[in-house]
Amino acid sequence: MPRERDPIQQATAKALAMLARRDYSRAKLEERLLGKDFSPEIVAMVLVRCVEAGYVDDNRYGRTRLEARLLRRPSGQRDALDDLRRQGLTKTMCEGIVEEVFTEAGGERAVLDDAMGRWQAKSGEPTDLASTKRCFDHLMRRRFPRYLVLQALSPWLDNLHD
Repeated sequence: MPRERDPIQQATAKALAMLARRDYSRAKLEERLLGKDFSPEIVAMVLVRCVEAGYVDDNRYGRTRLEARLLRRPSGQRDALDDLRRQGLTKTMCEGIVEEVFTEAGGERAVLDDAMGRWQAKSGEPTDLASTKRCFDHLMRRRFPRYLVLQALSPWLDNLHD
């Protein structure tokens, strides 16, 4: 007859299996474990163990997520902040991570230039007002500040008037 495992062992095993597949923020791991019908008390104990062992580190998770996201899909700081907040990180932690990562990337303007370069490689340099507007709209959907987008597009707009 199989021996039943302690609920704490079951929850720990489930948490470790989840973390072996991908990284989670503390809040998202808690949400997932609670969704597996473990009691809040057991989940709290498992999370403490995972944090103490270094398996869950919200700062590391946030940095890794943001760095990968900017490589895949450059976007503005507001978009990055909202994404990290949706992962359950605190506002203060999100702000610190976004500040550090964007500074290391050369600032929000450098990230914007990367996004523009990708758009230009895909769509070509705008030749008329309509194509410039499409680029503007694309960058605004990525939640870059309007003033930065207009600064970046101003050489193209100046060339359209010549």
